Amino acid sequence: MTIDALTFRRMIRPVGRVLRDDFLRHSALVFAASMAGNVLNYAFNFALSRRLGVEGYATLSSLTSFLMLLSIPTSVLTLVVVKYAAVFHAANDAQRIRRLSELLLKFTGIAALCAFIAGMAASGSIAAFLRIPDNGAIVLCVAIIALGLVTPSLRGILQGEQDFFRYSISTVVEAFLKVSCGVLLVYAGYGPAGAMLGWTIGTLCALAYTVWAVMSKHGSKAGPRFRLALDGRRLFSTTLGVGLTTAFLTCISFMDVLLVKHYFAPHHAGLYAAVNLTGKVILFLAASVPAVVLPKAASKSARGDNPVPMLVQAAGATLLMCAVPLLLFGLLPAQTIRLIAGSAFAGAAPYVFQYDLAMALLAMVTLVANYKMGLHRFNFLYALGVVLVAEVAGIATLHHSLWDVIHILLAGNAVLLACSLYRIVPPGSAQKLSHERVA
Repeated sequence: MTIDALTFRRMIRPVGRVLRDDFLRHSALVFAASMAGNVLNYAFNFALSRRLGVEGYATLSSLTSFLMLLSIPTSVLTLVVVKYAAVFHAANDAQRIRRLSELLLKFTGIAALCAFIAGMAASGSIAAFLRIPDNGAIVLCVAIIALGLVTPSLRGILQGEQDFFRYSISTVVEAFLKVSCGVLLVYAGYGPAGAMLGWTIGTLCALAYTVWAVMSKHGSKAGPRFRLALDGRRLFSTTLGVGLTTAFLTCISFMDVLLVKHYFAPHHAGLYAAVNLTGKVILFLAASVPAVVLPKAASKSARGDNPVPMLVQAAGATLLMCAVPLLLFGLLPAQTIRLIAGSAFAGAAPYVFQYDLAMALLAMVTLVANYKMGLHRFNFLYALGVVLVAEVAGIATLHHSLWDVIHILLAGNAVLLACSLYRIVPPGSAQKLSHERVA
């Protein structure tokens, strides 16, 4: 049987449409980088959970959650940068992007130094709250937080410009060096501090690459008299909305590990850390979609385009990314725990499915939040704040078993998703969408 040229062109036409779709191409690239990062992070946890044991791994997990919570200001700044870089990119204003990059590098560098000094002063209190006797691990964790003030915000320039190739290289370089150096140091006998040192090395190298990638793109240095001329009121409302959104979402994502470490015995905290790891696989796997949605929603809003079809694509991709691992982990919880953390964590298996379902709900909330931030709509913030307070208060008062913690997260995230879907279609978009379908 032979295929003529016309039939062949008809067969490959759908492939051509996919390749021409910016959202699908960029999502595929960021997804590939995210998958590489997830695999590397899995290798990190796979190796270290077996080397450190249940209690040592609980220490590492609590340090990671502490680091993520203290990185909230960086996440806020990064998302604000993404929004403005996307708007400047939509207007082809390379000079403003260059000036924004220069100001970011200068002021985040100063902030990083101040953060490190403050962290060193508070290191004793941090060690006491988390019950961690290893001061070296605390100091290195503070160093990562300080360096993290600079790298992600500069990476936000690449994300806002939709230069997802260099953005992906920056993220993969950091993950690869973190894993390779961290694992070597832990197996050399340096414990959680070795893991933190490897992470520090990866962050430093990723910072060097990101500075080069951003600064080499837009020609010569912007003149000292060149001003960004930002709308102060718009900047304030954007920063406040993005800041609260990021703070609330990050706290909901990571506060449970810290509370369990504080309220439960070390062995139970270690089991919960392994369960948390399976949930983070789902959460981080789906994180590639919001990374693409935010700058694209901001660009479409700046150009007056209809963002709803893109949201539908993103929601479908997120559902698929959550459903596959959720089904796999739910059917094989014991095997999943043994594979991810080791047989010492086998007691965590019963908790896997319900915890992972809570994380899948949170992944959908994160997608909707990034979409609405791109459109400068923050009507979901009230629900985020109320649910966060309710979950923290619930865990603090009702922590008789790990089931109590998981059920609180599951109920809270379900309510949060329902509330975030309120007014998901911007005014005028429904009418635009109906006209597009008729056309």
